[in-house]
Amino acid sequence: MEEIITPVIATTLTPFAYHSLMVQGGTATLPELIGDCTLAFGLAATLGWTWVRTALPAKDYRGHLEAMPFRCSILTTETPRLLSPLTRHLNLDDEAGIQSKFYNATSKGNVKTFFHIQEVPPYQRFSGAIFGLDPFALIGEKEIVIRVGLHRNGMVKLQPAKEPLDGVRLNAATAKLFGRDLPVNRYCLHNLQLTPELTLSEALEEVWRWQ
Repeated sequence: MEEIITPVIATTLTPFAYHSLMVQGGTATLPELIGDCTLAFGLAATLGWTWVRTALPAKDYRGHLEAMPFRCSILTTETPRLLSPLTRHLNLDDEAGIQSKFYNATSKGNVKTFFHIQEVPPYQRFSGAIFGLDPFALIGEKEIVIRVGLHRNGMVKLQPAKEPLDGVRLNAATAKLFGRDLPVNRYCLHNLQLTPELTLSEALEEVWRWQ
């Protein structure tokens, strides 16, 4: 992995949601951040580095991240917002057939026939950094659009930051995959644990060990 730091600004182009937080009758995403793995896998897919498969591969986050020539910080925003709750309908006849085990699950969890989600709105700006390969230099473009969210329904535009960043936060859960124990400033989810703010050079020195 090259010792290159690319500060980035991410702007949401369309709403997106994740099943992050439980709310009455549904789920809401975390509005103040976009995860490092979300950024890494979204960027890898846009660059054409993912295989076309008929089924999802077995989860191996360390192996998959290790194969990428870059590491990512968490993208954060100082102005988190969510849209109003949106009702979604899951048509089990179309999505899962009429097997009884699916119908038995419709009264609970995220497979209810009707459930609510809350999405991050368009035009939200997040900041962070990519360490290693500079994707903008690689393809000779000043903007890259990645897909994020449930079913990859959301789009986020990445651009090199014009102003220097004060610092970034890494994901201690990702560091743990590589055998690194980092302090946690905020525990959001099991796979999203924000470190205290690091300078870009401190963050680069840390992610350099994630190999």
